[in-house]
Parts: sequence; C-alpha cells; structure tokens
Amino acid sequence: MSSLENASTTLKQVVVEKEKPKGAFDTFRILILAMGHLVNDSYSNIVPPLLPMLKAAYGLSYAASGMLTTVYTITSSIVQPLFGYYADKHGRRWLVALSTAWVAFFMSLIGVVSYLGLDSSGSYIVLLTLIALAGFGNAAYHPQGASMVPRVSGDHKGLGVSIFSAGGNLGYAITPLLVVPATALWGLKGTLVFLIPGFLMSLLLYRYAPEAPQTGAHLKVGELIRDITSVIKPLLVVTGIVVMRAWVFFGLITFLPLYFALRNEAPVTASVHLFVLLLFGAIGGLIGGAASDRYGRKFVIVTSLVITGPLLYLALSTSGLVEWALTAMAGAALLASFSPAVLIAQDLIPNNQGIASGLILGLAIGIGGLGVSVTGAFADAFGLTAAVYSLVLLPVMAMLFALALPGSIRPRLG
Repeated sequence: MSSLENASTTLKQVVVEKEKPKGAFDTFRILILAMGHLVNDSYSNIVPPLLPMLKAAYGLSYAASGMLTTVYTITSSIVQPLFGYYADKHGRRWLVALSTAWVAFFMSLIGVVSYLGLDSSGSYIVLLTLIALAGFGNAAYHPQGASMVPRVSGDHKGLGVSIFSAGGNLGYAITPLLVVPATALWGLKGTLVFLIPGFLMSLLLYRYAPEAPQTGAHLKVGELIRDITSVIKPLLVVTGIVVMRAWVFFGLITFLPLYFALRNEAPVTASVHLFVLLLFGAIGGLIGGAASDRYGRKFVIVTSLVITGPLLYLALSTSGLVEWALTAMAGAALLASFSPAVLIAQDLIPNNQGIASGLILGLAIGIGGLGVSVTGAFADAFGLTAAVYSLVLLPVMAMLFALALPGSIRPRLG
C-alpha cells in the first residue's frame, strides 16, 4: 500500500512541476527558450566578423558586403509576421526545435563556398542563397519563442521577455569571439564546427520547450485585420522605434569590424568591441525589462533612447579605457528598450501575440536591418567613418517617436 501511495505522490509532483500555476514564473522553461534564442541568434552574427575575409576573398564593395547582412535580414525578419500567424494558429514546440537546426545547417556552410570552384560573382550568389535560406530558420524561431515566454512568466512578463532577449544578445556577443579563432585555425571552412551547437540545442528545445496554446487558432484574417487597424497608430509608433534601434544595432555589428580594420587594428579588437557592446546590451536588456515592470514601459523606452546617442558618439570619439566603458554603456542603453517594446505590441493585439512578436522581432527589425545597405552606400560615397558616425542620429529620432507612445512618460511609483 505504501508503494502505491509513494507512486501517487510522485505522480502528483510531476504533474505540479509540469503544470505550474498560471501566475508562476517558470524559470526552467524561460531559460530553455533563452538558450535557444542564444544559439539561434549566434548564427545571425556569423557573417559580420567574416566580412573582412569575404570582402578580400571575393573583391566585394562595402555595399555588396552590406547586402550579405541585408539578405539575411529580409528572410530572417521581414517574413516573421507570417510565421507569427502560423504560430498563433498551429504553434508547437517542434517549430522552435526545427528552426534552430535549420539555421545552423545553412549558416555553417558559408565557409565552404570557395571549394565549389566558382568565380567571384558565382560564389557571391551562392553565399547570398545560403544566408537567405538560413534566415528562414531564424524567422520561425522568434515569434513562437517570444509568444511562449509571457505565458510562463506569470506577473513578471517584462523580466521573462528580457531574459529571453538577453539570450539572443549574448548569442550575438559570443559569436565573434568564436568565429575569429575558428577561422584563424581552419580558414573559412572553420564555420562547419558551428553545426554542432545548433543541432544539440534543437534536441533540448524539442524535449523541454513549453507547448504553446493557440490563442489565435479560431481568429479569421478579417478579425485580425480589424484588431490591428484599431490600434494602428500606437502600433506604427512602436514599430518605428524598433526600426531605428535595429538600424543602429545592425549597422554597428556590420561596420565596426570594417571600421577597426580601416584604423589598422587587429580583427580581435573589433571582435572584443562587439562582445562588449552586445554583452552589456544583454545586461541592459535585463535591467530595462525589470525596470519596465516597476516603472512603466514608456518611461524605460524614452529614458534609454535619450542617453544612447550621446554615449555612442562619445564611444566613437575616444580611446583606451574610456572608449571601452562608453561602448559598454551605449550597448546597455540601446537594448534596454527591447522587452518593453515587445510587450507593448503584444498588449495592443493580445489575441495574436505571435503576430505581435513577429511584427516587432521580425518586420520592424528587418526594415531597420535594410538600413545597413543604405549605410553601406553612404560609406561608399562619403567614407566609412562618416557612415558609422551617422548612426548616432537614429536613437535621437527613435526617442522623438517614443514620446508619442500611449501612457505617461513619468515613472510609475509603487
């Protein structure tokens, strides 16, 4: 009899563990999704550290180099609302698992293109194709993962989304530190080793990611359009903010390696700068998410954008330890507004959080990423230094947009 009681007790414990109360903060599953975000987004930052090598190998212009980032942005970001719609109607955890394996497979192949024996233009087309295909995996992960997080975050949605965001930022941050040594040891074909983390993470996600209830399963397209048009003004405002912030983000990731190469600094210097920028961006994202739960989302967005432009300008204009410190602070300020913006969009269209996440994590970021090609063309016309400094103006414009968000700019106390 006691053995039956023990078995019953164990079963109850398993059920309780798997089915957390609605208001509970499920740390384990949030961390699993954040780790998946880390691995998934790490592939998004493989190309920028390789740009000096790819530029030299295939004789690329700055604009052509920027296009390698842009094509990934298009397929990984702009199509995300479509994956968000699918996630709302049919979403399952297999989607986050498959998407991670997909992006790992195609992105890891870019280093072996030279072995195909093609001329420079042919190799460039193959590079663009592989990078574009990899982007679809990244596009599938974000709306499904981001819509899962608030559902297991209880009353601390800002913190949950900021942890998820921090995972992606850390993925961006650590990739240059891994790509540069790998290619130094094995050349461009060293990208093949990055197949391993993606496939391992895919297995973990398939086993442990939460199943997502399909809140939009019965919502018709007409109803969705009505939901969106009813909040079109604030939705456009928050989208505009994310567009400009993403332009700065991708512009720095793409052109800082080339900027430091122009200054005759070693590739590792650019990699460490990107690491500092993105590491403290992840920390800033955590702080911004927690602060938005306490003080309000509009307050965090406006405050962080006010200080981003000056900090970035000073970071580009100084050197030594001061430069490193300002780079860290600029990264933290830039990404502190990440989770508040996502949550504002999800609150605006609560019945389709996958689409809301796709609009902010995908379409808006994708449009901002297209600005990299504009910055590249600006660099070809006026010089790389002027192009990098032009990025400083974008957070100022984003801050002006943020003033038009609904709600009070004053911090919420208590």
